[in-house]
This record gives sequence, structure tokens and C-alpha cells, in this order.
Amino acid sequence: MKKMPKEQRTPFKELSLGQKFSYIFGYYKYYMLAALIVIVAVGSTVYYHYKNYYESVCSIYVADGKISGYFDRTDAISTGFTSYLGIDGKRHQVEIDYNNSLIVQPMDNEAAVARTKMITKASVGDVDGYLANRDYITFFSTDAEPFLCDLREILTEEELNKIGEDNIVYYTMKDGTSIPVAVSLINTPLKKDTDLTMSDPCYGVVVTATNHDNAVAFIKYAFGL
Repeated sequence: MKKMPKEQRTPFKELSLGQKFSYIFGYYKYYMLAALIVIVAVGSTVYYHYKNYYESVCSIYVADGKISGYFDRTDAISTGFTSYLGIDGKRHQVEIDYNNSLIVQPMDNEAAVARTKMITKASVGDVDGYLANRDYITFFSTDAEPFLCDLREILTEEELNKIGEDNIVYYTMKDGTSIPVAVSLINTPLKKDTDLTMSDPCYGVVVTATNHDNAVAFIKYAFGL
């Protein structure tokens, strides 16, 4: 309009609706585009945060074990324990991390990374339960620093009797003292009714667990207590 002779210019208020839109778009299109980008960016950030924000009510570290649906938390153990706790599985979630291996492989540092990951998470209280085959269930335990809780301190005598002595796993100290630190899940539905790839899955509660009660509840869930 600035290039038009003054007498040929049409006042903005006299333009048609379409002409007004074209004029505004032509003059402000870059500002509008910038504003749209900002709106989309902010909206995406808010949506992503809302969708991914949740509170972990129990974090379980799994060593050398997989199960159908593990990659998106639709596996039978995650969903079953979620139901047992009576949580929605959205804002409050059970986290079972199956992406760990402690088995040393040639030319592969995955086992070292997995060990460091577990030690780091445990040191800050970011892991509640530990699930591994019997050969590795006491892998992180030492006489000086017990890694798993003494079952006698977290379960009642009645509960231990129901679990059964055959399903109790012990850590033996150098002086010969044996401490019950884990339970074998081989005779539970978690092994019998799923495709969990462990020959003798065992589970213990980490001494530094933040969600201690829920970590203990996993044992009760497994044995139907």
C-alpha cells in the first residue's frame, strides 16, 4: 500500500474481511510464524512433561533376565505387581529394569557398566529390589556391607513359614554365619506362569531402598501372602 499513490489507497477499515486478512498476514506473517513456533514448542514441552511425569513406587533391578513386554512395561510381572499395589500405573508406576547383565563377555564391558549402575543407584537409594538368578543374587553382598535385607527383619515368622525353607536363599559370611537375604521365585507364578528367562529367579530387598515397604510387598505378591 505504501507504493500506491496516496489517492488510490483504501483505508483499512473499508477493506473487506478477506483483504484485511491478507493485509495482516502479509505484514505480520513472520511475527505470526515466530509466535506459532513458540506456542508449539511450549505446548510440546508441557505435554511431554505431563505425559512422562510419574512417581516411581518401587524400582527393581533385574540382572540377566527378560520377559515378554519388558520394553514398554506391559510384562506380566510389572502389570501384576501394579495391580497388587492398587496403583494406576500412570502417575504412580512400578519400574522393573530388565536391561542389565552381570555376565562377563569377551570384548564387552556391559557387565562392568551394569555393576557400576547398580552400585550407584543403591548408594543414592534409587533401587528397591534386586532380581537375579541364584548364582548372582548375593553378587553385591559382603560381610562388611550387607547389600540385601535380612528377611527375618522384614517378614514375620508366619510369612517366612508360608514361603518355606526351600525357597529361602542365604548369604554365608566368612565366619560361617548364614543370613537369609532373598527368596527363590522358582515355585511361584512369576516363574511358572510367565516366560521370564531365568532358571532360578531370586529376589531380595536392597538395604538402602527408598520404597522399602513396596519392595517387601513384592515378596508377598510373588507368594500370594
